[in-house]
Amino acid sequence: MPPKKTAEELHALSHPRSKRSYKEVNWAIKKLDSEPLLRYDIQWEVLNEIFADRTFSFTAPVDQHSPPGPPSYLNFDQLFLEAILSSNKTTQNVRGKLSKNETFAMNYCKICFLVNIGRINTTLAFYPNMRTALRTYHPVPSLQTEEHSQKEMSDAPRIKGVLKGAVLDWENNNLPTTLREVARRRASPDLTRGPPTTVIEVIFLMFNEAGWITEKYFPEGFDLWDLFFPSDMPARPRAQAFLTLLHHFLENRTFVNDFDAPGKRILSPPIQLVRDPPAQKENVDTPSELQFAREMKAVRDGVVKTVPAIQKKEEEAREKLQKQAEKEQAVQAGEPVAKRARVGGPGRSKLSFAKSQHKQELLEAPPDVLPLGWQYEDWNHDVPVSSGLPTTWLHVKRDLLQNRDPDYDSDEEGGWPFDQLIRRTMLTMVNPATGRRESAKEFKEFDEWARRRENGDGEQYEEDEGEGEVAGSEMGDAE
Repeated sequence: MPPKKTAEELHALSHPRSKRSYKEVNWAIKKLDSEPLLRYDIQWEVLNEIFADRTFSFTAPVDQHSPPGPPSYLNFDQLFLEAILSSNKTTQNVRGKLSKNETFAMNYCKICFLVNIGRINTTLAFYPNMRTALRTYHPVPSLQTEEHSQKEMSDAPRIKGVLKGAVLDWENNNLPTTLREVARRRASPDLTRGPPTTVIEVIFLMFNEAGWITEKYFPEGFDLWDLFFPSDMPARPRAQAFLTLLHHFLENRTFVNDFDAPGKRILSPPIQLVRDPPAQKENVDTPSELQFAREMKAVRDGVVKTVPAIQKKEEEAREKLQKQAEKEQAVQAGEPVAKRARVGGPGRSKLSFAKSQHKQELLEAPPDVLPLGWQYEDWNHDVPVSSGLPTTWLHVKRDLLQNRDPDYDSDEEGGWPFDQLIRRTMLTMVNPATGRRESAKEFKEFDEWARRRENGDGEQYEEDEGEGEVAGSEMGDAE
């Protein structure tokens, strides 16, 4: 029996053309409705180490209009909570509870942090009575440990709005869009007080530029995704690595040099990660947390029974998961990955119905563009009587009988389409001076056209653009 393949190996084999790694594809937590987000899913120990750390100090944001003074410093949990409280999207009700209830504040900040790094996307909600099919409900037992977080935890879209609303007082409509811009602000002599931007904005940018951060700072075999992706790696080194990076980006004025210097940069303290699991197992859910998850699932099941749209969405999600599991089992057993059949041979994609019909028409005999017997029809009754151009019409009739375009005299001219033939049955033109369709002889430019035609002058009249040249050739024939 072949050795069991890892999740990364299965992803590489089942998605041979994918440019994204297994961790990138599965970065956002995906679960069926009412399934809990357990400690292992959110890597609770890593979150706890980050928010409990007291070794890193960050410059506190200050009001730029306040009197000058020495800088103050905050730990990470204080800095993150300060950003949430200062957000213009945080309601007064939530702001009051965050200030009064420390346990709720830490639980709320950790949920916000998971949204900040992208592990929780905006399709998740945390209250069981939600009835929309656009999001799925998931209890988070380890972060819903008291009454407020169990009953009043915001859903992910609202939390994302709170995070986006957290800006410094001087950077409205001037948020940095890259880490390089953060580095330039940090190194600028104009920044004399406070950080270059909020901690929330830097975390957003970190995971937007995860590839560059991995190449620049991480030891071989590790990447930024390893810090929070579910695994049995020890939590403390991962938390230290994250805080080291964040402190370097927010506090180090030499950060701007990293973008031009070749090779890796060793930070202080250095990033040291190991894959061997710790002696004591981490991220173990307590019995009370598992009981809370079962109770919330029972409550949610009663709600789902009354909403057919959620039931249908769940069935589709289960079918998708089943197909993915079957595909991974086939790869695990060593079976070749079934490739999607292509129409028309290798390297060719399936044509749409319209394109296939057009291709078929091109292969067939071209249809007649003119109705049978059109050359024997009497066209005299279609001559515009008020145009004053009977001679021109005789030339047009001659060209029609010879299937030539009357507007051009070229050796390369081809057959004349029927729809254009119908349009040319009326040889009057719109007079730009009056806006009415009239004979070309009524135009003030007519005499100039006729003179230039007689003299063989090919230069265009300065007031005439395009359509006048065609009418001029017709008027010359009329003369």
